[in-house]
Amino acid sequence: MKLHSRKLYLAAAIAGICFAQTASAVIINDNYVGADGGSYGDVVGNVNNFQINYMDVSISGNILSVSIDTTFGGKGDDGLFASYTNTPLSGSKGIGYGDLFLSSSWNPYGTAPYANDDASNGTTWTYGFSLDDRWAVENQTNNGTLYSLNSGNNLIDTYLSDDFLSSGTGSYRNGQEIAVNTGSGDVTSVGSGTWDTTANKVNFEIDLTGTALAGSSTIALSWGMTCANDVIEGQYSVPEPAMLGLLALGLVGIGISRRKKA
Repeated sequence: MKLHSRKLYLAAAIAGICFAQTASAVIINDNYVGADGGSYGDVVGNVNNFQINYMDVSISGNILSVSIDTTFGGKGDDGLFASYTNTPLSGSKGIGYGDLFLSSSWNPYGTAPYANDDASNGTTWTYGFSLDDRWAVENQTNNGTLYSLNSGNNLIDTYLSDDFLSSGTGSYRNGQEIAVNTGSGDVTSVGSGTWDTTANKVNFEIDLTGTALAGSSTIALSWGMTCANDVIEGQYSVPEPAMLGLLALGLVGIGISRRKKA
């Protein structure tokens, strides 16, 4: 094998490895409080039930992976505070898992820790991953649907924490977007994914193919349980393509050029 042929082969191999790899995972810590933060602080109620610590976010191709570290992991089927959830959306099933909201940029209201941010004044979410069964048991794979939220108004496209709790219920974080309003004429199904929960974890795998988030340099995220006693929001900066891969492609081009001249 000639030298330039070896270089061409090596460069192509390096390029393939670089572009096939999963982008590095990024930890987003729970530095967001949300509405009523001045009254309740970060967590409303028992931290052993509702504390969110961080989310671990990565992307491979168009598959977005999100793993949320929370004490609520595995508790959505436990019927927590079932007497407070007698509403059309939740019946008497208790506190469940909320949907995951996405957008290309994060614009919370106010300054950290965003103690007055809610659905009316914060980030306008453009996508929502709706869970087929938000009271599913742990350690099983569940399905979900990705919706495009088209109205540009969270109060039209989403259900709030208030919608999942009975009137006169005890303390909770109100005004937070928690679920996709799938009955709204302003939301459109655009994809699918899976999710599961284990003790202290809630995990999502969502296909972004065909959405505006595929190829976006940043992805904003928001998640909470249906009472929103704790909510996490933040922004993930998608890593740039590896410089080694770009260099390898350059070498491929040079090799091809030289072969043509030969």
